Amino acid sequence: MNKCGALVLATILVFLAVTVPASAADATGRPRVIVTTDGEVDDRCSMNRFLLYANDWDIRGLIHSSSKHHWKGNAQDPGHRWNDVSWLDKQLAAYEAVYPQLKQHAPGYPTADELRSQVFVGNIELEGDMREATPGSNRIVEVLLEKDPSPVWLQAWGGANTIARALKTIEEKYPNRVEEVSAKAKIFLITHQDNTYDTYIRKQWPNVEVLLSNYPSFGAIAYGWGKLLPKDEKKYFGRVWMRENLLKKHGPLLDLYEHKELRFRSEGDSPAFLHVINTGLRSDEHPTYGGWGGRFYQAKPHLWRSVDGKQPGPHSISRWAIDFQNDWAARADWCVKDYEQANHHPVVTLRNEQDITASPGANIVLEAEASDPDGNTLQYQWWPYQEAGTYPESLTIENAEAPRATFRVPDDAQPGQTMHLVCTVSDNGTPPLKKHRRVIVTCGPE
Repeated sequence: MNKCGALVLATILVFLAVTVPASAADATGRPRVIVTTDGEVDDRCSMNRFLLYANDWDIRGLIHSSSKHHWKGNAQDPGHRWNDVSWLDKQLAAYEAVYPQLKQHAPGYPTADELRSQVFVGNIELEGDMREATPGSNRIVEVLLEKDPSPVWLQAWGGANTIARALKTIEEKYPNRVEEVSAKAKIFLITHQDNTYDTYIRKQWPNVEVLLSNYPSFGAIAYGWGKLLPKDEKKYFGRVWMRENLLKKHGPLLDLYEHKELRFRSEGDSPAFLHVINTGLRSDEHPTYGGWGGRFYQAKPHLWRSVDGKQPGPHSISRWAIDFQNDWAARADWCVKDYEQANHHPVVTLRNEQDITASPGANIVLEAEASDPDGNTLQYQWWPYQEAGTYPESLTIENAEAPRATFRVPDDAQPGQTMHLVCTVSDNGTPPLKKHRRVIVTCGPE
């Protein structure tokens, strides 16, 4: 293998423009994430994929919770369709078996014991149960009260009740920390799976940022996608592709994936963590930017809803379907193959600031620098992520299939309007992988 890879040098020249320093988020390290899950079959499928990306985050909690679909019950309530919490133990045991292979391919994979130390039982007895503090809710409290000011992504794969209970504990016991916690807590809801956001969080914690992945974005992944996907993309969820790339001879973790007759079943909760995978799209920086976990519009102060069905443009998640399925397949290979036998992502950087302020009519030369750890051939594509910006008209990038491209800020762009320009670098490995870099141009004064 050619370890040096292919290298394409780049420079960005900005005429009549002023560059703005890259966001500090680039230097903060892996995002902190806490998952709450009701253990439904789609949660179990999502967790299977999640564990293959465990190196991408600082995982601070894997917490069992309830929802309107599943709760354990108690002496007065028989419960409803509850899955014993041992399902997660089984997945972590399978992860432990493939861990020696995974860590060959990328740094940062936690050991199975490190992940086990993050497993807690939260509020599971009843739908919307937040009556008492639990080990799971207390774990969330502990993380939110750490002095680290960086975001904590609280993912509600089921109901939000264990998260709500944690916030209630902080409100009651640490009222002087509410403002601080409100600034760092980021809640990603997969629809409303109980009423605790409406009855408690929205009212008592109005300044916490909440992303609501709701219908029709809650088709991801992949409810109703038969109507969304072109014919040539449907195969990535079909029996043949799933069997060859994921379900057969890919180790004990993928053996636990609960397929539907070898076809893709469902992962309704995966957008919550796809949103914070480092694809280079910077989707975690702002809800309107968009990425694998969807794109959002502001419905109310601090509440963001899925744009799908509300704004024009491609479906905000399914547009990435081939990319995240191939990426998943590559990580499945990592479970059973040595480094030299598997494919790995291109490494892409910008030799410029990623945020630029430029005057109307400014000519910007964009270049990217990329290499491939496996020596694969790389292909470049610059493209305007039209819907993510606020300039309303179509944008054009010249020489878009080369590392060096040019972009002219429209003459009629108004101060403050934004234009999102993405460089996507693809390799020709098996499966093919992509990495992105996004440049955001903001129109300044003439």
